[in-house]
Amino acid sequence: MLKLLFFGYYGEGNLGDDLLLKSLITVFGDKYNLGVLTNRSDRKQQQKGIREFYKFSTDVFKGVRWADVVVGGGGGIFQDKTSSRSFYYYIFVLFLSLLFGKRVYLLGQSFSPLESKINEVLLRVFLNRIEKIYVRDSFSKEYLVKLGVKPEKIVLSADLVFLLDFPFELKNNSRAVGISLREWRGFKFEEFNPILENLIQKYGEFYFFSFQDKDSQIYELIENDFKSKIRLINPTDLEFLSYFSSCRLFIGMRLHSCILSVLLGIPFIAISYDEKVEAFCYEIDWKFVIKDFSQDKILCYVNEIEEDYQYYRNYLLSKRESLRKKIREDILDFEREICRL
Repeated sequence: MLKLLFFGYYGEGNLGDDLLLKSLITVFGDKYNLGVLTNRSDRKQQQKGIREFYKFSTDVFKGVRWADVVVGGGGGIFQDKTSSRSFYYYIFVLFLSLLFGKRVYLLGQSFSPLESKINEVLLRVFLNRIEKIYVRDSFSKEYLVKLGVKPEKIVLSADLVFLLDFPFELKNNSRAVGISLREWRGFKFEEFNPILENLIQKYGEFYFFSFQDKDSQIYELIENDFKSKIRLINPTDLEFLSYFSSCRLFIGMRLHSCILSVLLGIPFIAISYDEKVEAFCYEIDWKFVIKDFSQDKILCYVNEIEEDYQYYRNYLLSKRESLRKKIREDILDFEREICRL
């Protein structure tokens, strides 16, 4: 049986990346032997018969040598906005895989402009040496082509989380609002308090969804008068997705909060802290996206969504089906590729 090794931002306590890995396990788990480069703080995959390799040790060498095919399994991992350390790590994984003669693919990836010219050169060199790159938005494809990556290697695809099915019924009568905020340079989160004050007067229930443990630090910046009316939902909460599905409206910074909104048919307002969020909204032709905490803009969008709520919900559900169809076709294409070994 063919052995696939997945690498990405796994085992770091980020729900979005854990969902990406869950998607891969769901699709490939019964067909191939699977391994994953992960932080050992996450032991969930062992219970599913997935072979783990600790990503920050010599296990990386063992994992690559064990594999027949090495796969970058989703996310925006080739970035240097936070630091170059993570970027160099994933470039090293590509280098090691090619050194050992492995076939390398990237699935469901997004790419934002790199800040370092040296990093751009490294990315171009290594991406031109791997087999194929499935990107999740047209912005990423255009950027890679502009960077000098061969166009024939790039496939416009969709996010891997669209491979998942969630067993939750849509709650048409809900009056709950979901919020997802994350730390990012330049944002003053105290500015969100006046927006909350207005929304609390309009809606019944509020949930603050933490997609990563440090998101909870943002929750602590909410004024105490409002915090008492907003329930914090942590990424380890077993009812996380159930609470999410009960939302009537969502305001989100995290990309996968927007993606889950589409999957569950929840009209949302995206706060684009990074190009990948805006790129996703552009891909589905969704206009409710902003780049700051503009109270007037957010409240205007809330009112606009409410005026034609069912239309926007149905629109997102139709987009969900088209994105599911696309990613499933691309997974079949990927499987045809690797089975030629």
